[in-house]
Amino acid sequence: MRTSSTDDTKASAQNSTQPPAAVADEEASVAPLLPPPPSYDDVVINIGNGGDAAGTGGSSSNGRAVAVSGDGRDPGVGPFGDAKPMVPPAPAHTAAASVGRSEEEAHPLLLMPAELNQIQEQQQQLQQPGGSAADTLSSRDFFASLEYTRSAKGYTSSDAWLNTDVRALKRFISECNERPRVSVEVVGSHTEARTEHTTTRTNDGQTRQETRTRHDTVVDFKFAVELTPYIHGRGTLYTAQSPGTGEPYDLDRLLADYVGASNMLKEIRVQKKAIWDYELVRTEIKRLVKSTGYPHNVAVSFPMENDATVVRSSHTLGRAWRHPVTSFLCFITCACLVGWPLQYAATRRWRNKIMSDFVVLSSPKDYVDRHADFIRNQVTW
Repeated sequence: MRTSSTDDTKASAQNSTQPPAAVADEEASVAPLLPPPPSYDDVVINIGNGGDAAGTGGSSSNGRAVAVSGDGRDPGVGPFGDAKPMVPPAPAHTAAASVGRSEEEAHPLLLMPAELNQIQEQQQQLQQPGGSAADTLSSRDFFASLEYTRSAKGYTSSDAWLNTDVRALKRFISECNERPRVSVEVVGSHTEARTEHTTTRTNDGQTRQETRTRHDTVVDFKFAVELTPYIHGRGTLYTAQSPGTGEPYDLDRLLADYVGASNMLKEIRVQKKAIWDYELVRTEIKRLVKSTGYPHNVAVSFPMENDATVVRSSHTLGRAWRHPVTSFLCFITCACLVGWPLQYAATRRWRNKIMSDFVVLSSPKDYVDRHADFIRNQVTW
């Protein structure tokens, strides 16, 4: 039987409960973040050769450059960040206008009704073939004029503007292209057999003894280590390959197809993922836990949040269909057997078409070695 000391437990608890920002500051003081990573293919090849996943160059072998700040650190992205996320290069005749953001726009501010009316008037004036309000509004004004929500899963909007203006839709998904929040969760457990004795009385008045054995899972320890500070802040938007031609879909045409569709249940989604050798991380952590003498099962998982940006139809029928009351009624009346397949068919056209990759700026071995002491102190049984 092995237990950690009281001081170690308190120190470990403080380490595991501090916010991601604190973890980022602490880890940044230990070792600065590396320069921008290479492409996904280079990362996978490099890991396979036993190299570091971070890379050393500012641009990838496939020509997709990633800009960074002068000190090599992540400048931050998102609706109110100070850097613009990467998007696929657009054709010459549809080049996307870059939108600058200042430090004053680092946090959302509420606008007065008069300001909102002014923004709406600008939208109406610029909704013409030659211009769009999405090209002129600041980041603060752009997001203040939209109807959207931000949850643990990411950004979601059913705003009418995003369903009628391709440039507004492209800017929304580009500026919401923040890195996902990922943690490494480690659970140690074992199974215990428990015997239960029950007494029952039969119809003729006699008693009968019954013995039953059940197996319960007992959790010995459970903790999580933040991976988010090691994920590059810039994601690279890209599109899936067309099954007919084998070439990637054109992002502008894909968004224009969504905007032009009259589908009342339409939905377009940007799915994010962090590029890393997760199996190697799982193997290294299990090896480290077993080195403490822990004899039971060890499970390592990678919970992810803020991993999607979703834009849905602004049609009244679509909003009513997505309402929780509608979902509940469909469930109790079994109407979901018809409704859910219809919804799947309605959104299949744009499903898994747009993705965004984020590279982890630390190799699996370096990451585990950096947190080795903390992981060992958490192992108790």
